[in-house]
Amino acid sequence: MRLCSYKMTYDTGFAPNPFGSTLTLATCKPDIRRCKREGDWIAGFTSVDLCSDKVGDERMVYLMRVGEKIGFADYYNDQRFQDKIPNNTKPGPVAKAGDNIYRPLGPNATEPTQFEQIENVNHWGSAGPSREHLIEDVSGQYVLAADEFYYFGRNAIAIPDELRPKVPTAQAQHGWWTPADRAEALIAFIRSRFKPGRHGEPHDWPTVTSKTCGGVVCA
Repeated sequence: MRLCSYKMTYDTGFAPNPFGSTLTLATCKPDIRRCKREGDWIAGFTSVDLCSDKVGDERMVYLMRVGEKIGFADYYNDQRFQDKIPNNTKPGPVAKAGDNIYRPLGPNATEPTQFEQIENVNHWGSAGPSREHLIEDVSGQYVLAADEFYYFGRNAIAIPDELRPKVPTAQAQHGWWTPADRAEALIAFIRSRFKPGRHGEPHDWPTVTSKTCGGVVCA
């Protein structure tokens, strides 16, 4: 069993996106999206930048098992993920948080120049499409779709010391791997206490007036 952990600086419901048919990681973390395999587990943890959690005190924001690695063109056209195409005209934050933001300009599109970025609230610059984000996101080559996930968002959970995975002390392009026996014990712990799915809203969410971590207002 392979478990990779990394620290999150943003949690807006965009990367990862826990809405719709399943949790997806379609933007940011290009090295993780490109290199992780189907069957791998990925865990996102809090950070100082996200909600003032210091090194050693990070809590789990989400845990996913990679069920599929999907190319960007296939992701955009897949009927399962049409509700992840952001729609800024719909009420509520979920429709606006969609991560399916790269429209292929032709068949078999794979390179950044073969996609256009559609309007969205996360990777859209003040002057319109963000070429910088487009290049970084599409360079990851794949969207990771979960076949099992646990998303806690601002209700991020503390992990007991004896089960705690290896969490980077700072940002890590590829994340850090946890030994297989510790990974198995951690996943068994989560499965024994939670049903798969969403167990909280994102930290940065329009319905929340203050940034919170586990119900406590953060500085």
